Amino acid sequence: MVVLLGLGGCTGLGAEQAGMEAGSSAPPESRVVPVAPTVGPFAGKWEACDGTNSPDECSRYVLLQHDDRVCGTWSYFASGKVYEGRIVARATSSVEARRTHVCGRPGSETQTECDDGWQRIDKPLRLCDGKLADLTRADGTCVADHQAVPMPDEERYAVQAQPWIRECLSRVP
Repeated sequence: MVVLLGLGGCTGLGAEQAGMEAGSSAPPESRVVPVAPTVGPFAGKWEACDGTNSPDECSRYVLLQHDDRVCGTWSYFASGKVYEGRIVARATSSVEARRTHVCGRPGSETQTECDDGWQRIDKPLRLCDGKLADLTRADGTCVADHQAVPMPDEERYAVQAQPWIRECLSRVP
């Protein structure tokens, strides 16, 4: 489950990123590289609002994609609190991706605050019948409950302008 809010640092997958993984939330401006427009099957805003009383209680992903690299935010509402964070994934096909790094408010998605670095994970993201799934049943079938919702260009540009997103999307996979 997920809801959009804050944005910050990216993965630290290479040796040159070791400092970021240890705690920096954003790379130095000199390292931020413009990236091509973000397109791909996972790019967009995805919401799951079943059983909520308010739009503020929807789970959300806001994802940008460049080649096989997927970077974005997640958020969800539980026990009267909003949980939010950042995510990095690698698309392995037009319908499958693997989440590799996550950070945010500790809860069911992560135990690592973004200011403290990244938590390495290996969890699926799948597209099933036009919906985004972040869970898989024991038999391998999707639990796809996140619907694509419109994301105005201004919102997409604001997300893409974040230094950590730009760095994340510009890295060589």
